[in-house]
Amino acid sequence: MRVSSMLMISSVTATVMAVSKSSPTLHSRSSAGKVAMYWGQNGGGTVENNDLAHYCTSDSGVDIIILSFLYEYGNGNLIPSGTIGQSCSISTHGEPLNCEPLASAIETCQSRGVKVILSLGGANGAYSLQSRTEAETIGQNLWNAYGNTASGTIPRPFGKVFVDGWDFDIESNNGNQYYPYLISALRSNFASDPGHMYYITGAPQCVIPEPNMASMIQNAKFDWLWVQFYNNPGCAAPDSINYDAWVDWIQDGQSSNAKIFLGVPASPTAASGTTSGAQYYLKPRALAEKVDKYRVNPHWGGIMLWAAGFSDDNTEADCTYAQNGKSILDTGSPCLQSNSESNSVPHTSTPTTVPFPSSTSVATGTVVSQWGQVSFPSAVVHYGY
Repeated sequence: MRVSSMLMISSVTATVMAVSKSSPTLHSRSSAGKVAMYWGQNGGGTVENNDLAHYCTSDSGVDIIILSFLYEYGNGNLIPSGTIGQSCSISTHGEPLNCEPLASAIETCQSRGVKVILSLGGANGAYSLQSRTEAETIGQNLWNAYGNTASGTIPRPFGKVFVDGWDFDIESNNGNQYYPYLISALRSNFASDPGHMYYITGAPQCVIPEPNMASMIQNAKFDWLWVQFYNNPGCAAPDSINYDAWVDWIQDGQSSNAKIFLGVPASPTAASGTTSGAQYYLKPRALAEKVDKYRVNPHWGGIMLWAAGFSDDNTEADCTYAQNGKSILDTGSPCLQSNSESNSVPHTSTPTTVPFPSSTSVATGTVVSQWGQVSFPSAVVHYGY
């Protein structure tokens, strides 16, 4: 999700309109897989609806929202900071600015059964862990700031609202050997809130071994992995997806029970920000064929989409790409089109049901960073921090 130029928040002048939907209501939150989607920053010149709750309606097609990004931490900065969406900014001291609407929307989404995950990292972030101690302190601070705790040691940007988990989109290999300590410190707090299920998730690129996150995935426990099956031709859509190789690769590490999601761009321009990335895009019917192929695997988790704005701009049969993805998981087919064009994909096997819980050749070569999982250091300055 690499971005080549900064999308300054101050330049966002477009009014985001809700996409018209005449598709069937997509109620299910327990179908054969989940739709996870990044929201907040995409770097691709498309603007997402700044009201997160827009993506948490019964017909949105979304089960998991990943908030992007906290992109500055480490190197002595013990409280992660960043910009989430077009309005909410969090300083290096953890102080929020204009985050109340987002906090309210998170609460709304959770009340509707949508999980909300907070992502760290991104393509252009200023993050690098320097020691085990620093990593463990940051992990504890993430819990104190965003977990269900009464700790008053650091600011809580969302107030009493807490997230359902933490995501790691790490696209730098500086200090990566310390991430297992960060994740372990963060996860050690989960037992203090036994009534709530928390998740550790990650967005590795499809190359094996993953150049930035391999040691993390092997030495820390991840629950969900939304592998980016694009931007790396040797392991990417449409014809080289190495899903089975990922299932094999995680077996010997701490993440051996992780659910693996099929990570895809949500429009022809989402992978690279231009039409050059269209080679990795799967039209809804092609996506249905891939889902039908992999959904029987016990590690199947669902679909990850990059990202909300691209999905909104990409409608087919009056459905956004997210809605088409959800229809595929629920029914095996995209949203209904005219009688003259059938989207039906015959099922070849029984799907694996993925509730909220609790051999392909391995691609190698030069890894290509993911477009759009972008950070905005200048945005912090813009908001006065």
